[in-house]
Amino acid sequence: MSNKNPFKRIYDLYTSDLSFNEIERLIKRDASEVYEFFRNDIPKESTSKNKLVRALIFMRSLFNAFLLRMSPARRIIYISTLLIFLIGYLNHLNSYLMLGFILLNVLLAFELADKLLTKDELEVARKIQAELMPNIPPQIVNYQIMAHYESAREVGGDYYDVITSPINKDQTFLFVGDISGKGMPAALYMVRVQAILNSVIKESTDLKDILINLKNSFDKKLLPEYFLTLASASVNKNGTVNICRAGHLPILYYQAKNNSVHRIGPKGIGIGLKDNGIFEKTLEVEKINMLKNDLLILYTDGITEMMNENKQQFGMERLENIIIASADKPVSQIERNVLSALKYFKGNQTQFDDLTMIILKRVKE
Repeated sequence: MSNKNPFKRIYDLYTSDLSFNEIERLIKRDASEVYEFFRNDIPKESTSKNKLVRALIFMRSLFNAFLLRMSPARRIIYISTLLIFLIGYLNHLNSYLMLGFILLNVLLAFELADKLLTKDELEVARKIQAELMPNIPPQIVNYQIMAHYESAREVGGDYYDVITSPINKDQTFLFVGDISGKGMPAALYMVRVQAILNSVIKESTDLKDILINLKNSFDKKLLPEYFLTLASASVNKNGTVNICRAGHLPILYYQAKNNSVHRIGPKGIGIGLKDNGIFEKTLEVEKINMLKNDLLILYTDGITEMMNENKQQFGMERLENIIIASADKPVSQIERNVLSALKYFKGNQTQFDDLTMIILKRVKE
């Protein structure tokens, strides 16, 4: 039988899996996300009132937003609990205080059960989303390829795919996309994008036609507040690569002959912006010819906009410098170097956005 102090045992029980990072996440990330969750229900503050009045109005609005997010039954229980607490406190009735404490914990248990059920469902969704991504990209003749995907939450809105053309086996399509927003809505749209792309690729080998067909299908049931940016490349085993971009970040092209990185950014706007025909008219395709040891990098802004504790962004130049310094390495090592640099740069800062990249290297003529 242990002689350890009972209070010490209780303390060890409840803090055994507690870490500084978890506390930091609670303060830096979770608190801000809770505020963002309720912010839409809080009316804008009037600048004509003094600071104290504005603070009281804000607290009242936040409390109302909190109450309205509860189900009606739980809302009544919560308000009743507050009244019981108040009566017990003002009249020194310990039984009322105890009853209020019990009711509050029962309500908390229901809310926690809902959260855990949702968390379990999100974990299943995360596994399904991971399975939809190509774990081991298909081999491309004369090339090495490596892909990385990391969501900021359980599920994310970034998307990548590597698809061999069903029409021309010497042609491989690379896609990296980013759905606006985060979490489950963006993830559901990502699945839709993948399904449409795998369908339209069966009908055409022309990259511009593929993106136009994707746009025409994806636009139909897209909510106004969402849109998709996409970077794409059509790779042939002889080294010719067509690049097309729908509002996405430029694709990075490393040329071994002069040890330099070029930003390839053909014209193109995002999908879902209600463009009235501008998308088709402005979409461009740029052609390059990759030589031995040249690199092509498709990525999302989760990499370039990664922030450190000083609110500085990782930026394009850092990414380009890592690529130049690592260009003679296999793509797996280049990937590790980029991820290590991101981790070092981020420090203890929380990752707020999904990050995705595809690295393609030509290794044979």
